[in-house]
Order: sequence, then C-alpha cells, then structure tokens
Amino acid sequence: MNVKKIAVTVFYIMVLNGYHALIYPFDYAPKLCKNSTEVTFDFIVVGGGSAGATVAARLSEIAEWKVLLLEAGGDPPESTENPLLWNQNLRTKYDWAFLSEKNPLLFKGMEQERCLLSRGCMLGGSSSINAMIYLRGTVQDFRLWKNKYGCHGWDYEDVLPYFKKSEDFVDVSRYNSEIHSRGGPLTVTPLETLDPAYKVIAESEESINLIKVNDLNRKEPVIGYGNFDSTTRDGRRCSTLKAFLIPASNRPNLFVAKNTIVTRILIENDVAVGVNFKCSSEEIKSVFCTKEVILCAGPLKSPQLLMLSGIGPKEHLKYHGITTIKDLPVGFNIQDHMSLPALVFTDRKCRPTEDIINESKDLLQKEMSFYSKNITSLGLSKLMTFFKSNDDLEYPDVQILKFRIPFNSTNCFPNKINVLTNMFGYAKEVTDLYDELNWLSDLIVMTPVLLHPLSTGRVMLKSVNPLDDPRIILNYLSYGKEIETLLKGIEFIVKLSKTKSMIDAGLVLEELKLSNCADCIWDTREYWICIIHNLAVPFYHVIGGCKMGPEDDCYSVVDTKLKLKGITGLRLIDSSIMPKIVSVNTNAATIMIGEKGSDIIKECYGKL
Repeated sequence: MNVKKIAVTVFYIMVLNGYHALIYPFDYAPKLCKNSTEVTFDFIVVGGGSAGATVAARLSEIAEWKVLLLEAGGDPPESTENPLLWNQNLRTKYDWAFLSEKNPLLFKGMEQERCLLSRGCMLGGSSSINAMIYLRGTVQDFRLWKNKYGCHGWDYEDVLPYFKKSEDFVDVSRYNSEIHSRGGPLTVTPLETLDPAYKVIAESEESINLIKVNDLNRKEPVIGYGNFDSTTRDGRRCSTLKAFLIPASNRPNLFVAKNTIVTRILIENDVAVGVNFKCSSEEIKSVFCTKEVILCAGPLKSPQLLMLSGIGPKEHLKYHGITTIKDLPVGFNIQDHMSLPALVFTDRKCRPTEDIINESKDLLQKEMSFYSKNITSLGLSKLMTFFKSNDDLEYPDVQILKFRIPFNSTNCFPNKINVLTNMFGYAKEVTDLYDELNWLSDLIVMTPVLLHPLSTGRVMLKSVNPLDDPRIILNYLSYGKEIETLLKGIEFIVKLSKTKSMIDAGLVLEELKLSNCADCIWDTREYWICIIHNLAVPFYHVIGGCKMGPEDDCYSVVDTKLKLKGITGLRLIDSSIMPKIVSVNTNAATIMIGEKGSDIIKECYGKL
C-alpha cells in the first residue's frame, strides 16, 4: 500500500471513531517544493475553495488527466465542523480578513473606518468558514445573466442541472425532483432549533400578512418567511473539502498542495503554461501544465493574481511597473449585499438577572446538544424572511436575517476579539453599546439585507508584492434607491417590533446611542440614515472582479466558456465571473459555477 492510500485509510478510521476534524489525507507541497518540475500536470487549479475544490475533484474524474490543486491555506480546524460555532474562525489565520479603503460616506463605525471582508483561507475556502446557508438564486437572477449581460448558456434552465448535480437533499418530506436531487456529493439538510423567539417572530410576521414558504429554493418568487436549508451532513459542516475533495483523495491523478501561495501565472506568447508559487522556505518556484491553468482564487484574489501576471487595466499595470500582456477590465464590478446588523432586541420581561442568566445558559446548552446528536442547528438564524419594498416588484428585494447573542457573551470568542468586531469589523465605541445591552439579556439582532445592489467596487493592486493584500475600493450605497430600500427593511423590522407577539414576549427594539448620531432623534429617517452610514456592512457575499460576458462586451474579462479573453489555456472559475450578484447568499451559486465550469472543460476536450 502506498503512502497516499495509507493516509486515506487512516483518515477514514478517524472518522469512523468519531473524529471529525477535516484533514485532507495527503499534502503534495513538500514534494512539489523539492522538485516542482518532476511532474508536468494537465491542469493546475489555483485555489481550493468553494469553486476550486469542486473543479479539482471533478476534473480528476478523468483518469488520464493529472490535476494539481494549489491552496494558500491548510486544513480547517475542528471548530469549523460545528455549525453553531461558524463565526469563531473569523479574523483568525483561517480568514484572509481583507480590509477596504476608507469611504467618504460609509463605514464610520468600523475600526479605522475600513470595511472588513472575510474570506476563507483553507481547503474548502469560504465554504469552510461561512454560515452554511444553501440558497441558489432566483429565475430572474439567471435570466438577467442571459438577457441583460449576454451570458448565453447561463439561464436558469442551464444552471439548474448543476445545482442538482451537486445536491443530496435529505428532507424526504419536502423533496421535489423538479428542483432537488438525491445522491450528489453536497449534503443539503434542514435545520432544527429550540429558540423560543422563533415562534414569536413567525407569529409576528404572519400578523402582518406574510406567509410561510415551504422551500426557499422553489422556482416561483419567494415572498414570505421560512427555513433555509444548510450545507451540512449529520449535524456537521459539509464544505466542498468534505463533499468533493476528500472523496477524491485516493485518486492517483489528483495532487493537492497545502499552504502553497501562487504568486504569478506564467504566460508565454499569450498562452498560460504554468504558475509561480511560494514554498514555506520563501523560495519562489515554477510548475507547468500542458492544458490549462484554472484560476479559482475568489473574487478578491483572482483579480489580484491576474494583474500581477500582466492581465488587467493597462494604465494601472503601468503605474506599478508591470508589463501589460492583455489589457482587460480586471478588478471592476465588485458587488455585495449591503446589510445593517444594528436592529437589536433585548428581552425586557421583568425577572431577576439570575433567571435571565439561567434561561440563556439553558437555551445555549440545548442548542449545542444537537451537535452530539448529529442534528444540525444554527439556532434562531434558520428563520429567514424575504419581502418586497415596493408592491410593483415581482421578486423580493430585501432579506431579513436573525441571530441571537447569548447573555454577556460578546467578548467570549477564542481570539479575544468582540463578536461584532469579528463579524463586521465594528470599532470599540460601537461594540461597547452592544456589550451594555448584552448585560441586560440575550440579544436578538435582525438584519435587513439589500438584495439588488446597484453600486459596485473595484480591486486594485496595492503593490507588486504578491503577499500584500489587494487594494479594495467599495463605492457601495452610492445610489439613493439603495438607501431607500434599506430604509424599507428597517421600517419592516420596526413594524414587527410593535406587533402583539413581540410585545407580549418582552422583546424590545433598543436604541443604539452612537456618538456620531447623537444629534439625530431615535427612529427617525435622519437617525437611520446616520446609522446606515456608520454601521452598514457587506454580508460576506462579495462577487465580481472578472466579469463574464460575450466576446463583444468590452467590460468583461472572461467569455461564457470562462476562458480569459485573448489568452489561451487560462480559465477563471469562481464567483468573480458573476456579471450580477444573485439575490440570495452566494455560496451555492459559486459551487454551481464550479460544477458547470468543470463540464465546460470536459466538453472542450471531448471527455463529457
């Protein structure tokens, strides 16, 4: 038995004995660093995240193809497995934790007035660090990709088979073969919760004429409230590492190198022939391929790597002394869902502090106990709401997310950073306000999310050092219509706070007494606009940077086959290619892009 098979066997023995830390059982990095030219690969996949892990696993299904996957991070830690602990790895070594440039209007309540952008830095990428929400996108989203942006082959009917190809939908009671499938590698599971606020909020939403929706991934427009499904399996996270890479780990043609940072794509005569990468010894080495380099580094790193390789806006590359190989609009079209996690409820029922503490501890223990029973829980967060800010709309344009913070727990994270700083980058002056409220009771935070942003941002180079973060400029909420839509989301939550169910439950919407908004009267338009300028944040859904479009689209970077325009042997397969953000959480669509991109490649080489 060779070393690779022994490692795979040990991994499965660990799993059978109850060890659930995700360790890819073989690391090709030491061998690659020792002699990078010993093997020439057919494909080099850069980035082992939501799309990259999917692509590498799918391409390795073709036995004669040698596939090398290069991932900047390593294995996820044990804590990523527990859904309720999903946010405890933010702002650790497993998170790129990018920071934007300052904005003249926004992010005033953030540390250094800069916006935090968390992205997974490990195998599985952001699918190993996210909240595991499985929402695909609407018919309208993909119709726009085709009809407005000219991306033929990416309409709803074109992408649905790839959502289904991945999926193993386990809820038999709601299974509908028209939209779901069984037996795919990515397990999709319903959630459980014992949170008493779930029923209270659901009753409140019904009282203002919202309906319960049985499946948030149904084909028809979803307007109402319901439970989202999650990318989990047996109560544990199901990342693309678990779903795609580990089951493929015993294939002799798949080579995975951990902690290997790609610094440049090697291009000769407009043909991508390999990449430069950094070994742990700081030495830069090269590795080559015969067919394609496939860039799956994500919406912030993929544009950076292209520009470092001479592909991007000519004037910007010239400024940094980089010779332009191909003048393309790389780095533009960055988008995200702006949100406002600043509508905070306390539980003001008159009872002793000891009772508040005991109730909080009891609920937390009950929710955490699901993990030992192999049942998935994300607590109150499973309740999700979609509504229209304008009755003339056909599809919803606001999403409401909810989450609970247990009593006096805002500063209990392992990295010693406040939970609101970990999640949203809030400065201490802001987190002190949440802390004060958290001394009264548990907090329930309701967050309106803008689903159809109009504003975009840009990724640029900060320097020619590939180890530097990119320069990220976010011109979000620069349209008045975006502010008005967020205000409608706030209005919805304020309306909820005044329903009988919420009042009877003792849930009170609290004022955040921000010093920057001290001159504004609570719950006025002026107050909420001030709060938006201080505390509005993107909700982990950054996409764009390398827009997909037809050949004659001068604003696009890749064509509809995901080939980089003007370069042979270079494809881009990740969320950076989205021409327009989908109107839900973005991870499922990113995995779909990985699935469809893999089949596009197989078809190109006659292997489909």
